[in-house]
Amino acid sequence: MNLGVQYYRAPFPEQKYWQDDLARMKDSGLNTVQLWVLWGWVEAKPGQFCFDDYDRLVELAEKNSLGVVLSTIAEIHPYWIHHQVPGSEMIDHMGRQVISSNRRECHFGLTPGGCTDHPGVWERMARFLTATTERYRSAANLRGWDAWNELRWNVQSDGLVCFCQHTVRAFRQWLSDKYGGLDGLNKAWKRRYGSFEEVLPGKLHQRPYTEMMAFEHFLTFRANQHGNARYDLIKSLDPHHLVTVHAASPSPLSPGDPEDQPVNRGNDWFFADHVDGVGCSSFPKWQGLDDADFGARIEFVKSAARGKAVWLSELQGGRSAVGFEVYDRVDPQSQQHWIWNGIACGADTILFWCWRDEVFGRESAGFGLDGLDGLAEQRLAAMKITGRLLEQHHELIDRYQPATGQVGVFFSPQSYYLTWAHEGSAVRCANGLRGYVRSLVRKSIPYLVVEEEHLDVLSDLKILFMPRTIVTSEATEQKLAQFVKNGGTLLCESECGAFSPAGLYRYPEDRFTTRLTGVGELGRRSLSNQPITANIADQQLTLVPAQWLTPWQKTDRPPWAQNDDGALLTEIPVGKGRVILCASYLGDDYLQNGGADFENFVELLARRAGWQPQVEVISPKPQKDSFVYVKHGASASKKMIFVFFPENQHSVQLRLTPGFFPNAKATDLISDRPVALSETNAGQECTLSAARWALVVLAQD
Repeated sequence: MNLGVQYYRAPFPEQKYWQDDLARMKDSGLNTVQLWVLWGWVEAKPGQFCFDDYDRLVELAEKNSLGVVLSTIAEIHPYWIHHQVPGSEMIDHMGRQVISSNRRECHFGLTPGGCTDHPGVWERMARFLTATTERYRSAANLRGWDAWNELRWNVQSDGLVCFCQHTVRAFRQWLSDKYGGLDGLNKAWKRRYGSFEEVLPGKLHQRPYTEMMAFEHFLTFRANQHGNARYDLIKSLDPHHLVTVHAASPSPLSPGDPEDQPVNRGNDWFFADHVDGVGCSSFPKWQGLDDADFGARIEFVKSAARGKAVWLSELQGGRSAVGFEVYDRVDPQSQQHWIWNGIACGADTILFWCWRDEVFGRESAGFGLDGLDGLAEQRLAAMKITGRLLEQHHELIDRYQPATGQVGVFFSPQSYYLTWAHEGSAVRCANGLRGYVRSLVRKSIPYLVVEEEHLDVLSDLKILFMPRTIVTSEATEQKLAQFVKNGGTLLCESECGAFSPAGLYRYPEDRFTTRLTGVGELGRRSLSNQPITANIADQQLTLVPAQWLTPWQKTDRPPWAQNDDGALLTEIPVGKGRVILCASYLGDDYLQNGGADFENFVELLARRAGWQPQVEVISPKPQKDSFVYVKHGASASKKMIFVFFPENQHSVQLRLTPGFFPNAKATDLISDRPVALSETNAGQECTLSAARWALVVLAQD
């Protein structure tokens, strides 16, 4: 388990601090230090690589028994890039040449620099990556590589990019490969292009969806290809160490904005197809994340990784800083929840940002794990205890795997692309998905996030929720239909598959939901102020719709909810499975306002589909602003349970399936105390008291 901290973003911290800082890291229970290796800094003069500062830091880390993770920051370009590679500037959507400048939080080097679709830019970037890998691949304390930090490529481009001749040429080639040439493209898009030179990338939102969606999709593909190229180069030179990439936010949390297309830094699922692991950055105090939000971020990454390494590559160390704003301090209990939450979700590397408070630009005076917010001493004391526990139980923790989810939530990048093409943001899609995920976390139901082109996991699922999936492809539809016919349950929200991947609207009779169930939608209706009252299995639930209602045709089966126009919530048997048709979007209001009935709705559907809990919170039940967060899994054959207490909650009662802990024996790793378990007709039960950090980690004796 790598438990470490980011230290060096050249040239800070200055060398006078290095020796003492690295010794204190080791004394604080950390075992790894991360270093940013910046291209612009290392190769300030063309062809001259200067690694003297990194050599010294790697040496000091080894003397202090610290492993090293190296982040190759090739996206900070040297100032000479455009002189050495003429015509390599990015071009924005208005045809303007992008003027690069210093990154707002990085002291030396250009952003966004040259376009990597220009072969000359990649050639020189590859030389830097090669020189760095060859220099440190044999370092005794090297733990791995973070090949691309937050997948940044268009930061400070001051417009939508890139529309240079190299990128447009690559876009047209991608379309040709995807559709089998110009005839295939014309057929799919229903166009009459005479040559690929006539095919233009989408320029702005609120223009035709077709080419805008295609260009958004291409940008995702392009980022994945670039990340894979970095990986291939480093891995070819160093096959013995992990090579990962990490995003600022997981792909489902990347909805874009009017100046940034959604998922344009690549798709985590496609990265995981190729590289050794994926990760993300998280700043819970800064971003206002509770246990559910933070747990969801890790679950997004774990779902994408599919058994590969999961890294929390930048986790908040100390109080955030953005200019002259003052943000909440990082208390040790919250930080320990993040660490153990990461472990509970399957993370095998946790790297804090950062050790000292930053001293450059808008991030000055912030983020230091050992920073000046008044809580550093307490944080480091807690970290030392965790470091000792990780070392003491390293075999147990290294082998730990979270429980496999039988409940799925669908992630559709294509739906993000269409929503952005219309609104300049796909926040609607992201929020709809987040609502379902949040309810599952708060109910402690293990789940997977299922990406639309990675559907092999469907065979492991009992139920799949499809929030705001307005775009579906024929290939996806076929696999979803087979999932249902084989016995799965599918929940489809309003206008599921109403658009093709080409951005063309389908009438209700042409949608896969109609073909699958024989039931069609009746068109959009304005929302009334009335919620949806559903009667399901003798339970009455009040659910709040969003955006509109699209009632479904009524059938001989009584719907769960209806109005004068048609069914608002209904279940249709199909083959061995079922399709649940919803006439609106239910996750949005829940995400904003909460609601026990929505949580109960999600749990009820999961149980009806065949899921049964192995670990269940008997008390306290979730409240609007607090809940007991539980994760479980196994280390080899030994079961483990992670229990996170909410504020001011001192006791939690759990029910476990019969025989969950053999001989009804378990120990809390945090307090090193045995836990009393009783056998009942319903299974094993235990009452836990809040230990250190309001956290309990149960492990089978």
